[in-house]
Amino acid sequence: MPSFWGLAALFLGCAAHAAERDDFFETAVRPMLVEHCIGCHGPKKQSGGLRLDSREAILKGGESGSALVPGQPAQSLLIRAIGHTGELRMPPKGKLPPAVAGKLTRWVADGAVWPQSDTAATATFQISEAQRRWWAYQPVRPALPPVVKNQQWPRSDLDRFILAELENHGMAPAQPADRRVLLRRVTFDLTGLPPTPVEMAAFLQDTSPAAFATVVDRLLASPTHGQRWARHWLDVVRYADFHDGNPKARNPVCEPLEAWRYRDWVVRALNQDMPFDRFIVHQIAGDLMPAPNGQAPYADGLVATTFLVNGAWDRGDADKEKMLSDMVDDQIDTVGKAFMGLTLGCARCHDHKFDPLTQTDYYALAGIFYSTRMLQELGTKGGEITLQRRPLAPAEQVDRRAALVRQVDALNARVADLDKKTPKTPADDPARLQLLAERDRLKATLPPEIPMAMAVSEGGVPGSLFPGVQNVPVHIRGSYTRLGPVVPRRMPGFLAAASQPPITTGSGRRELADWVASANNPLTARVIVNRVWQWHFGAGLVDTPNNFGMLSQPPSHPALLDWLTARFVADGWSLRKLHRRIVLSATYQQSGAAPPEQRIKDPDNRWLGRFAPRRLEAEAIRDAMLLVAGRLDLSPDGPATDDLAVPRRSLYVQTARWDRSSFATLFDAANPDASGEGRGVSTVAPQALFLLNHGFVLAQAGHLAERLAREEPLDPAARIRRAFLLLYGRPPDAAEMALARTIGAGSPSAPAADKAAWRDLAHVLLCANEFIYLD
Repeated sequence: MPSFWGLAALFLGCAAHAAERDDFFETAVRPMLVEHCIGCHGPKKQSGGLRLDSREAILKGGESGSALVPGQPAQSLLIRAIGHTGELRMPPKGKLPPAVAGKLTRWVADGAVWPQSDTAATATFQISEAQRRWWAYQPVRPALPPVVKNQQWPRSDLDRFILAELENHGMAPAQPADRRVLLRRVTFDLTGLPPTPVEMAAFLQDTSPAAFATVVDRLLASPTHGQRWARHWLDVVRYADFHDGNPKARNPVCEPLEAWRYRDWVVRALNQDMPFDRFIVHQIAGDLMPAPNGQAPYADGLVATTFLVNGAWDRGDADKEKMLSDMVDDQIDTVGKAFMGLTLGCARCHDHKFDPLTQTDYYALAGIFYSTRMLQELGTKGGEITLQRRPLAPAEQVDRRAALVRQVDALNARVADLDKKTPKTPADDPARLQLLAERDRLKATLPPEIPMAMAVSEGGVPGSLFPGVQNVPVHIRGSYTRLGPVVPRRMPGFLAAASQPPITTGSGRRELADWVASANNPLTARVIVNRVWQWHFGAGLVDTPNNFGMLSQPPSHPALLDWLTARFVADGWSLRKLHRRIVLSATYQQSGAAPPEQRIKDPDNRWLGRFAPRRLEAEAIRDAMLLVAGRLDLSPDGPATDDLAVPRRSLYVQTARWDRSSFATLFDAANPDASGEGRGVSTVAPQALFLLNHGFVLAQAGHLAERLAREEPLDPAARIRRAFLLLYGRPPDAAEMALARTIGAGSPSAPAADKAAWRDLAHVLLCANEFIYLD
């Protein structure tokens, strides 16, 4: 049995990776080959005897030999040619943009996967019986909790589903976690911060049955909860504060300078426990929602649609129509993955090879987003795009301020004209002074600058191929240069039913949002329930949170997933109630210990017979350092900083798409170029070097030492105990106390040496695994 499950896990992991590679080829590589290569190296023309329309043809090569060595970009003639590093240069008229060349290089490095089927969409697309029966496309069916043998262990019906599988596999749940371990776990989990010694003492002293529930309710009500869980959601929606990490190099017309408003809206929405179905509608169609107070504009609705604008888009591409089609593809792909676990983007060039999605389904959705304006203008050929900004104030306020600004500008112009006269007008000229006085009077009445948000509106991008609200044609092979039949705007046929009411007014985003957020949609609620489970346990009940399609692994506990989903919807799509249901379970409160034979039988903890220890995320590591050092600034909101040393929460330290050298990236932060379904965990030397040598860490060690000296100025043993309670939530054992006293044993008669010794001890404690891992 251990061999079977190990092989099964290996197979399913390989299948998931293969699906990712197929997805990358279909969404990034095939469209690029069609656009840049097939014209000269396709079925009609083969320059140099080379075709680039199949993997076999590229391997065969042309007059210069094979063009491809899978897995070895440096040895592949194709990659050397697009790099213009030798005599053979493709394209001959100029190098491909670095981003485009990078995608092709990545494809070759990853084995040059080329899915077998490349047929375009046809009217004969057939839904298979396997697709019709696939679990994720079935209605949610809440099951009754199963009968279990061990009636003493379950704290709730959730636990019965877990225990039933454990018993079926001949395993038993772990013992309950130590109370100190449990409080540290749940406090980090719900707020991203460690418990304070006061909070730990209060919990240990509360022996009532409701003690843990009281803690959970306090944490869920804390403003820090929204800050913690917003970061999870921002990974999913490929959020970035900026493209360029260098503030001086940012072009304001195309940089997402107002993205922080969306981040702050997400924090507020989570802290208010906004129903998740409303959370979805806000992001897809918030600009179309009426304001709760009846007064336009609805600022939160506009800000929420930043979700559709803050993509990793080429900004200055010469081919503006291609660039716009990539933006629409990003919107479709992100909506599909983030909300429904669907790889909609795989149907851009042809019918989906695995899931019941046709190319016409894709362009029915594309019409919705082509009919949505997210750019002020496309820009000139090779020039930068201008993102659309919309005011967050009533029209009359905007108009009043604009009128005053025009008056001030007119007065400044008149003063400038006077100053240009010959002979020059004296500075104390009565007419000049009167103009200046009138200008200053107007400036004194000028309202504050109108806040703006990156937000969408109805209607396409002016000057584009599809500038208004309209249906769009199928793009053959994903290229706007080869247009097929026009497709009415609608939802995917199989998932939303073949007969749908036509979209007759507007872009269709409101209809799309209502369908995605419907309780009748079999995917949406399941997907977010699975994500929340993943963020609590380290792995979802479905291992591929962004893909519930045919290539995904079915859920480990399908009945539990549907039971949780049904209750989530019945609870009004409340994330807070879902969190509470999960963390109050006996399943969540298990220790990480398990018998060796059980670890062999279930090495990946698929059946949840223990709590799986895990490393803290980058943000939690940094925030915890600041908190224990007594430096953390918990103030919310506002633009992100590029300064790692600023003592605000890491949520407010910039995520920049073009900067992959940050602290967060070093500790495996999500890639903001695409929807992230989960973070990897690497262990590399630069992480250790950062903790040992970086100025930020050294500074926190110094502040921690100073805090300990203030709070325990006289007793070294008490100071060490205080340090352990702050960092680990527990007192030191005898061996740790002895070692710590050795490290921190400075000389009271030599204050500088004494201070340095305690700083070294603080640094050692901050670098320990126990500080950055959850048990």
